[in-house]
Order: sequence, then structure tokens, then C-alpha cells
Amino acid sequence: AEYLSLEVRSILNRCSSERMPFAWTINPYRGCEYGCRYCYARYTHEFMGLNRWEDFEEKIYVKRDAPRLPIRELPPERLSGQSIALGTATDPYQPAERRYGVTRSLLSVMALARDLRLSITTKSDLVTRDIALLQRIAARNSLQVNFTVTTLDRRLARILEFRAPTPELRLKALHTLRQAGIVAGVSLAPILPDITDSR
Repeated sequence: AEYLSLEVRSILNRCSSERMPFAWTINPYRGCEYGCRYCYARYTHEFMGLNRWEDFEEKIYVKRDAPRLPIRELPPERLSGQSIALGTATDPYQPAERRYGVTRSLLSVMALARDLRLSITTKSDLVTRDIALLQRIAARNSLQVNFTVTTLDRRLARILEFRAPTPELRLKALHTLRQAGIVAGVSLAPILPDITDSR
């Protein structure tokens, strides 16, 4: 993958849909290396003039300025009572996170808040790296980590999500988080008729 720096004026995206259980979304990266075949967010690269299917997984934009933006946009006292979903259009723990640590930096800011409702959606076992930080957030806020698990069939997972951690790694990470007292669960999505589902 090619990593590109993306300057952003805002890291928080207002979610106006009443169907969603959160008011704000945050995506530390634009594009995702996991290359999931069913990803609904691929079209977001078109806004940057990138129309190749592969661009979304090959050109990863890193929001390096992101960690300081929430302090300006929503300082800890204003984060109180807010609901934020981290990782709605890109995985916050994709491989770029090992190199750039944008997600970890954002979580460090959120650890200063009280009464925040935060959800994290990922396919990565890298989230276990941040257990101590997640525990600090959970001590004063509502926190839930959701692991997307499309199938337990490793062969099928390689076809659908060919660069993502295996289903076994995700379930092991889920167990590790729960053992550490973190509220965590599985998002069984998407359900693919006749592929991951039957009559």
C-alpha cells in the first residue's frame, strides 16, 4: 500500500441518520488495506478523483493531524454525553495503525472525557495493544468494541476479506478484551445469501 498524508480541518463527522445509535463518526484513515470485497465505503475515494476499485485498498490516506482536532472541536467537557463511533468507513486498526498510531492518539484524547459513549468497530486483533488505554476510557465512559466476523470459514474469509486478520484471531482478541473487563462483542455482517447464509 501507498501511504499519503491527508490534511483535515475536522475529524468529527456528524451523523444525521436517526437509524444510527451515534451522533458522530471518526475515521482516522481514508481507505483500508483489508480489501474486503463487500465494503460499502470504497466509493469515498471517488471524491478524491480515485476511481479504480483497487485505489481504496492501495492508497491509504493518513489523517496525521487528527489527534489534536478533537481537543479543539470537542474538548473533554463537551465530549460529555456525546456518542461517537470510531471506524465506520475504514478500519481504525488496519496495518497503517502500526506505523502511524493515529487511532491510539485519538483514544488518548478521549481518555480525558467523562460520560462519553464510544463504540469501536474493527476486524483487527491489534486493538488488544490498547487494552490499558481502553480500560482508562471505560472507567469513566461507556465503551464497546465490536469485531466484524463475516464467516468462521478461513478459506471463505480469505476470498471475502483477503488481507484482514483471520476469524480465529478476531475471536481470540475478543476473548482477550473481555478477560480484561472491556465490553466487546461480534457484529455478524454482512450476511451474504447463499455464501455465508442458507435457507
